[in-house]
Amino acid sequence: MKRPKFYPMDLVRVRTPGRHEKLGSRPPGTLIMGKTATVEIAGLINGAASAEGDTMTPAYYIRIDNLSPILIEEHWLEAV
Repeated sequence: MKRPKFYPMDLVRVRTPGRHEKLGSRPPGTLIMGKTATVEIAGLINGAASAEGDTMTPAYYIRIDNLSPILIEEHWLEAV
């Protein structure tokens, strides 16, 4: 089982995808891409099965400015 890379109170940035990058099934909204956020809750969610057969993937509730918490997958976040 994969462990979360970030922890509560960590500062992260929502990644902006590359020009030819496929966004996948649940991309974050374009209004939050490139913004800095604070991790509120780190955990695992049930996602698609990986090559190892594991279905749990790291995900986070993040807070940006005065917006309500946003659920986002780990691959959309980078350390600040």
